[in-house]
Amino acid sequence: MGTGSHVPAGIVTNADMEKLVDTNDEWIRTRTGIRERRKLAPDETVSEMATEAARKALEKASVRPEEIDLIVGATITGDFVFPPMAAMVQAGIGATNATAFDTNGVCAGFVYALVQGSQFLQNGAFRTALIVAAEGITRYLDYTDRNSCILFGDGAGAVVLRATEAIADEPVRGLVDFDLRTDGNRAAVAFTPRNGVPERFIRTFSERERITPYIWQDGRAMFKAAVTGMSESVNRIIARQHLSPDEINLLVPHQANLRIIEAVGERVSIPAERVALCIEEYGNTSAASIPLAFDKWNRLGRVKRGDRVMFTAFAGGLTWGSALFKM
Repeated sequence: MGTGSHVPAGIVTNADMEKLVDTNDEWIRTRTGIRERRKLAPDETVSEMATEAARKALEKASVRPEEIDLIVGATITGDFVFPPMAAMVQAGIGATNATAFDTNGVCAGFVYALVQGSQFLQNGAFRTALIVAAEGITRYLDYTDRNSCILFGDGAGAVVLRATEAIADEPVRGLVDFDLRTDGNRAAVAFTPRNGVPERFIRTFSERERITPYIWQDGRAMFKAAVTGMSESVNRIIARQHLSPDEINLLVPHQANLRIIEAVGERVSIPAERVALCIEEYGNTSAASIPLAFDKWNRLGRVKRGDRVMFTAFAGGLTWGSALFKM
């Protein structure tokens, strides 16, 4: 029904990164495609970002807050251990009739939340859903770790879904198919421990010398796993639905790294002009990256009724998956 997004005003450019770690603009751009990223100010919150993105999505959809009966939040960096971010959004927009909860799929969180929300609508439990993803990921960065701190930024994105009656002569719209995968045996490839978790527990799967409460990932391993995981997931859905890549109007991938996105596009035979991007201006915003890119493309008029849109993401967990939507 509608999309919305919101990012903090604070901008961190590659030139700013040069002052923090041994890197430079050319090195970052050629290896990641990132030019700048957004960063929350000390007095800004993830919940406020999420709420603003939700308001914009409701406005775009011409839906009143009281019409929302389900809110699914996707975040790993909510302001509280509890209550969930979705509850804060519910209060913030005045969605007094909504059930609200969060899901943790890391960078694949929006895809997981989109599938969850869609299934609640398809089975008749709810009629109108708000899916909102938001991350304050910069608050979990080690700004001495060049491999990770250059990649991430903060932001939020949201979509409004509504169940509609099937019409005999109109193709089915909404969630067509999905493919969700997890491999907990590779959890050590990317992780962030909570404060207070015993180091002996983390040592059961990590061989890192120094354990810190910051994002850590094996960049090379994540790159390979992301390319393989997302491309195979997309191709499974295309094959299962008896489609050709030419019938996918838009691919909206997780914005982790431009090289990853280009490699996935090549493997699924979807050309660059049909791939939604926002990595240059926002970097990797974890769960928020897909709805940020989708809202950008939607507001540019690049999404129209009847389009087949493929969402795909890869994350720590390891967790990954794809969802095919008919607009």
